[in-house]
Amino acid sequence: MFSRNIPQDTAIKVAFFDDDGKKVGGLTVEEANRVHQIDPTKLFYFQNGDGTEEELTIVEVNQLTPEKDLLPTTSDCPTQPQVCGPPLVKFFGGGAGFGAAANAVISPISSSVIGFDIVNPGKGFESPPNAELIDNCGKGAGGNLTVNMNSDGKSVKNITINAPGDGYLAAPDGSLGGNERVWKEPDEGYVRTPISGYHVVQPLRPIGVKSGSTYYPPNGSPRVLERDEVITLPLVPVKPKDPTSFGTPYSVILCIEEIKVLDQGFGYRPGDELIITPDNGTKTELVINEFGSITSVKIIQGGCGYDDLPEIRTNSPTGFNATFSPIFKVTRIDPTKPIESQVSPVTPSTTVEQISVVPQEVRLVTVIDCVGKIPQTSTFNVPR
Repeated sequence: MFSRNIPQDTAIKVAFFDDDGKKVGGLTVEEANRVHQIDPTKLFYFQNGDGTEEELTIVEVNQLTPEKDLLPTTSDCPTQPQVCGPPLVKFFGGGAGFGAAANAVISPISSSVIGFDIVNPGKGFESPPNAELIDNCGKGAGGNLTVNMNSDGKSVKNITINAPGDGYLAAPDGSLGGNERVWKEPDEGYVRTPISGYHVVQPLRPIGVKSGSTYYPPNGSPRVLERDEVITLPLVPVKPKDPTSFGTPYSVILCIEEIKVLDQGFGYRPGDELIITPDNGTKTELVINEFGSITSVKIIQGGCGYDDLPEIRTNSPTGFNATFSPIFKVTRIDPTKPIESQVSPVTPSTTVEQISVVPQEVRLVTVIDCVGKIPQTSTFNVPR
């Protein structure tokens, strides 16, 4: 265990994990250097001004300054409309654990959440954390999640989707909002006045705008008005803006890795089978206990290329009420290489080899990298 001396009076505080796996926090830079002298391999953890916890070496700890690292780089309370895009994933709870981060995978078909790309499993959790979807514009709702842990119990493995919700955006569509509501639709423009007031410009509804104001058309470059104008926006199709303003897009392939049993049901018998539509090559085996309940699903072969949640049911003539939720393995795809070479087999703890089957007409899904964009608050007051 680490024995602390009288702390130095400084604003920079870091933490580390001791030999018992306990997180020791509140160390000054001077104390961190003493720990480093005892164990040169020790890493330290620092929460920056944006609320993100970073893993640092002792060299990086010594470079921290209050002016550079304790002040937020973005406003906690944005006063301007925010870009509407995919929901953000927020982890909370789980004791002293931290660092878990994920991008939500949204179906372009159903606008529901269908999976998660675990960007960082985090560490040091004492119990499974909670996870929720943050939709800053309130377009999507209803997603309900359960976090599953790795075998060490201290880091995130994947997330079960108890309810996929609907209405979520797979990518920014040109709308703006905040406070869980949409303020500007994709086919609308808006005006920012010299005193930082905001006004929506709707199609076919002329609006008088004072000189010095900035007009933002729905799909063009903003311009500053040199004189008073009456702006009339035509009703025309609008192409969504480049989603890189919200996050960087990347392509993934989804392969079934697990199927969670949400409700075990009753009345099932040996020989009952799982029917997955579409199966995309997935093969499974039901595990049924002596009471006729389905306790788990073995994945014999995991199909790939999903762009929405498949329908999962049994063919049992006697069983009732069992419900299931697939968990996809999310693999980032390099478009310059063959897809088949980038999908690797998985060996579950059951020791049954899971072979990932890639269909000939594979479907990729675009994911927006939203990690690090969790808002503290989003408040703005604009007239409609």
